[in-house]
Amino acid sequence: MPAMLDLRRTVAALVAVAMSAALIVVSLIISDSSTAQMTAAARASVGDADVVVIADSHDDATDGTLPQQAVQDVAAADGVASVRPYIEGSTWIDHPAGSAYVSHVFVLEVPEIGGGIRLTAGRLPDKEGEVALSPAAAQVQDLEVGSTVSFKKAATDTETSSTATVVGIIEPGAEITRHGAASEYVFATAEERTLLGVPDTPVVLYVTGAAGTSTEALMNSVEQAAQISQPGASVYTASDIAVMRTSEQSAVDSLTMTLFQLLGPVCAVVAGIVIATTFSTMVARQARQTGLLRCIGATRRQVLGSVLRTGLITGLVGSVLGAGLGVGLAALVSRAGLIDGLERQYFTVSWRSLLLGVLIGTVVTLVAVLRPARRATRVSPLVALTGQVADDRSLSRWRVISAIAGLVVVVIGLVITGLSIQMRVIEYTAAGAVILVLGVLVGLPLLVIGACRATERLAGGARRPVLQLATRNLARNPGRAAATTASLLVSVAVASTLVTGIASVRASMDGYISSGSPIDIRVGGIPADADTSALAARVENVDGVDRTVLVPTFDVGISPGTTADNEITVSAVDVAEVTPVIRSHTGLEGLDDNTLIVGGIYDLSEGTPVMLTGPAGSAELNVHVEEGGFGPVITPAVAKKLVGDNPTMTSLWVRTVGDGSNAAAGSQVHQLLQGEGYYITTAAAGRATFTNYLNWIIAVIAVVLVFTLLIALSGMANTTDVSVLERVREIGVLRATGVQRRQVGGLFITESVLTSLLGGLIGVVLGTVMGLAGVAAAMGAGTGSGLVLRVPWLALVAILLAAAAVGVLAALRPSSRAASVAPVTAIAQE
Repeated sequence: MPAMLDLRRTVAALVAVAMSAALIVVSLIISDSSTAQMTAAARASVGDADVVVIADSHDDATDGTLPQQAVQDVAAADGVASVRPYIEGSTWIDHPAGSAYVSHVFVLEVPEIGGGIRLTAGRLPDKEGEVALSPAAAQVQDLEVGSTVSFKKAATDTETSSTATVVGIIEPGAEITRHGAASEYVFATAEERTLLGVPDTPVVLYVTGAAGTSTEALMNSVEQAAQISQPGASVYTASDIAVMRTSEQSAVDSLTMTLFQLLGPVCAVVAGIVIATTFSTMVARQARQTGLLRCIGATRRQVLGSVLRTGLITGLVGSVLGAGLGVGLAALVSRAGLIDGLERQYFTVSWRSLLLGVLIGTVVTLVAVLRPARRATRVSPLVALTGQVADDRSLSRWRVISAIAGLVVVVIGLVITGLSIQMRVIEYTAAGAVILVLGVLVGLPLLVIGACRATERLAGGARRPVLQLATRNLARNPGRAAATTASLLVSVAVASTLVTGIASVRASMDGYISSGSPIDIRVGGIPADADTSALAARVENVDGVDRTVLVPTFDVGISPGTTADNEITVSAVDVAEVTPVIRSHTGLEGLDDNTLIVGGIYDLSEGTPVMLTGPAGSAELNVHVEEGGFGPVITPAVAKKLVGDNPTMTSLWVRTVGDGSNAAAGSQVHQLLQGEGYYITTAAAGRATFTNYLNWIIAVIAVVLVFTLLIALSGMANTTDVSVLERVREIGVLRATGVQRRQVGGLFITESVLTSLLGGLIGVVLGTVMGLAGVAAAMGAGTGSGLVLRVPWLALVAILLAAAAVGVLAALRPSSRAASVAPVTAIAQE
């Protein structure tokens, strides 16, 4: 039996399949490349070792390291050719007075530069009092070359074990680490490591076997040797360690991968709708031909096979083209370094990714074609003789039933979404969103009819004949209009959901960051005899600095005690004076002359009475627990009781121009005060990282939105083109009655734009609801959760305008063809 559908008319479906397959292949290639990078890093950390010995971390006698005797015993074991010890310790970075927290970092030996190890700034430390940092440590700890950093041997220590100057930034290669290159590391000389309390004995031994020694024999020999000195030591093969370390790493940000894994299927769904619409339109247009084939003996199975065969060819060709496009896009993304953490030398294209992309694209096509194919088999031979396809009254009743069913499904989706917010289960929100969209899609044909009639009335009816005729044409064929609208609806809904969610997360996180880091720049450790006025003036002259305020900071005794020496560092804050400088009052609310504000880290219960004792006197206060970025806080009046006129240390609080995310001012303050012994911390790094992160997510969403809109564009263009072919006689009648070419072209453009706007409006509304609900469920809508729900009106309007632009672009060529139809030719057509 000959093919029923012209392959040229399936170009829209071909484009849709290609684009969805391309994005799926991109996602798979990025995942494979990430895995390849993690595997390579894990193997590099093992080096050429065959067996790995790991110390018993619970062995207090050896501080969780392998004693030197164990190293000697393993080196002397049968079958051992060489042993490479890995020395690693940990320490705590002590932050400035008032910050009330310390940070854990790993301590490694100063490495040799080469291979994957790079010196990105400064030089290598070569003596006591000098350290180098990894880029992650420098960023997180807000340190740079020239910064002074204090260390503690334990988080609970009250005194520093060492103060060192950062002389370099070293990007660690996988070969010198076992926690991954993205962890926070301090590189120090043997003398400095001794001051930090880091043992000089190894925590891991990398053992290489002699030639001819099997891995099993080497393991047994090494295990027996290691157990003599440390019975709790663990012995693994190098392959086992590589597998374990691979599973612990994350080369590509998990949210980035989640976005690709989510948006790939979204493209597949939009493509499926476009494919189904394209084939439904083709089948409907060729109903008379199908009836003739049935008249001359074609069976239902032959008709079904003909449509499916065309769908299979379309799916295979489109998927193969999409797979090639996906490889090219993935290579472009990798070479441009657009995905943070993914290095381009690990770019991996596997046959599995290509075959899976082709398979998914083909399956999506066949699934989308099933319903049009089944509809083609139900075409009666009488259609060829009568031309009557279906009873309008029957279709109308079916649309009403569908609309009622869709309304019920929408209500169910809304209920589930509401419950997800109350229960704070994001998975329920996703389920409710899917059900909500399905309900809208079920009732979409009747919604199209209602929207068209409402538009006709609001536009003044006959006063705008082109618009009136456009709305009536859409209402006359609501099934096709609804199917075309659905592709835009889904893509716009997903984009609106993500954009609304990001806007709300941004607003919520801005408040969270401001409350956690209310001071843009803090200069601590200013001694009591320093010229603080001159220091403040110097800092205020830095470009980007808005204003400053000096805050006394000092140590006082506290009873009952919260630390080993029963002392606490407090800041005397005048709320009125610091208000122009700080970005949040969280941590200062409730401050008065009878209150000590502390964070939860001090393990003091709300309302606990405490006695503070200073050099000039004592004060009994009640504890108010509130998390903020100020540390323990008292009023200046209480400070006067405690220290009197005695000089105290001071902190300089600085506010920068703008929203606090510009790191330039902080860097200049660092350079200005370099070498003067002050502790300088800034909040810009965290803000900038968060802002860049969101901007990257928005960029990914924009790219995928363009993909889905292009898919919808191809589908709408094809549908409009077919509509022109079906209405040639109607166009001829319009032209014969005096309608101008411009008006005929405008008619089809108007229909396409109305369809686009309807899909865009519904998608924006659904996306906004789902985005707000998702953020509320994820972050909690209760009091004190910090949740800020925000609707990004400008972004949503931009998405809606993009949808309208799709409608205009889709109709340009078909409308031009309609306008060029000659009246005589059209009227003469049967």
